[in-house]
Amino acid sequence: MSRMTCTPKPKENALMELPSEPGAVPGCSECLDFCARRESARSEGDYSGVSDAHVELRRHRAEAHSS
Repeated sequence: MSRMTCTPKPKENALMELPSEPGAVPGCSECLDFCARRESARSEGDYSGVSDAHVELRRHRAEAHSS
């Protein structure tokens, strides 16, 4: 006797918007440096470098510019 198995119904796959890129805080040279590195990586096709710059910029903003 064969057993029938029930496969779960697939969840709806909806496209999500990507989070916006973090920007520089006006007047902060460190923020501008991260943004420049991000753009340089993007122009070279280094999307891992773009992602790294996002992470570093978000971390910097949280540490240096949070109230």
